[in-house]
Amino acid sequence: MSNQTAVRKLEIRNSNDESNPKFEFQISNFIRHSSFEFRIFVAGLFLSVVSLTHAATWSLTDSQFHSRPIPVDSIDAGGIHSGSAVLPWDDVLEIWHGANAAPAGAARFTLIFRSGDKLNGEPVSFDGQTLRWNAGPLGQIGVSVDLVLGIVRGGYAVGDLDRPRTDDVVRLANGDTTHGIVNQITPAGVTIQAGDATPTPPWDSIDAVLFSTAPTNPAGPDKRTFRVRLAGDDAITVPDVSLAGNRLTITLDDKGTRQIDASSVLEIEQLDGPVSWLTSRKPSVDVYRPMFSENFPTRFDRTVAEGTPIAEKYPGFHRGIGCHSYSKLVYDLDGKWAGFRTQFAVDSDSPLADVTVRIYLDDKVVVERKNVKAGRIYPLTVVALGTAKTISLEVDYGENYATQGRFVWLDPALLRKLPEATTQPSGAGQ
Repeated sequence: MSNQTAVRKLEIRNSNDESNPKFEFQISNFIRHSSFEFRIFVAGLFLSVVSLTHAATWSLTDSQFHSRPIPVDSIDAGGIHSGSAVLPWDDVLEIWHGANAAPAGAARFTLIFRSGDKLNGEPVSFDGQTLRWNAGPLGQIGVSVDLVLGIVRGGYAVGDLDRPRTDDVVRLANGDTTHGIVNQITPAGVTIQAGDATPTPPWDSIDAVLFSTAPTNPAGPDKRTFRVRLAGDDAITVPDVSLAGNRLTITLDDKGTRQIDASSVLEIEQLDGPVSWLTSRKPSVDVYRPMFSENFPTRFDRTVAEGTPIAEKYPGFHRGIGCHSYSKLVYDLDGKWAGFRTQFAVDSDSPLADVTVRIYLDDKVVVERKNVKAGRIYPLTVVALGTAKTISLEVDYGENYATQGRFVWLDPALLRKLPEATTQPSGAGQ
């Protein structure tokens, strides 16, 4: 048998996972008449096993708010494929991992959307309706100006970015401001019609271009969308995503597609799926009323004082709203959600911290908790929404007024379906 190879057992060990002992294949009475053909067979089998054991590992949060690592082979309209299993989108909130690609350097400008999305890059053109933007790894994309709050120079802070406006505004680095109608945008600058004048300041002199508030549009169809967050602090909401190999394909609103290296993707969050995070929704009312000279406006997905990401400060939680007494957030409801859920905590170690927490449906208090103190995370609260038109989250002064009144709503979310078993909230006044 000098030219024959008999194989009784082939053992391949997974060298990347010591907890997984081995893969064994029993091949009885297998005889090849060519040692070269046998080597090709072994190589092919080895590559097949390696491809199965090297699916990228992501972290997944399911519709019950449980998180776990999961090897992801592919993503399509049916859900997330992991080995022989498929997790349908109705059971998925989000998947995320640490991006391997280094984030790009500081962007010259950022395009900021009314939805909270943002894309770093450079302006290309504007025809009065559609703004074309060079979005780096996504290439050039066109967006309706009605969806955009403005264009902001990197590092420039705009405190009133989402304030309603009746006209367009161009803010210059020298402190000057021009109000009017932006009618042209090119890589060279911005032309704004201001009365009889049509100045065109160059981009080197511009800190921000803020667009007038668009008329309220009717609600779109009730269908899932996906917010894709990338290394470099980009985020874009798209109607469809798919993953094959190491390439993520996103479908844009105009049906065009873009491919992205999956190693640069931080997170894929499903919007309008089984859950809608409040931090992904814009409150219709955001009130902060300090008692003294403190200044702690509400922060989303970060603690109110230090600005620490919620998932970092509170491991096991994914989203959160940092606020300070007194604060009140109001969210409009559209009848598509069955319930609301949250946990909460005082974001301070001081024994003097004391706040009163209330949840309203329309103008009715449905949950009230007095003397909320530091040192614990309070149990899950679930509220059935019924036919309510609004839900409000209020953090009021406690026994020690505003002393250390830092607070965080943890994983606040709207639910498509009420869970079968819930921790019932305390009644009003209890």
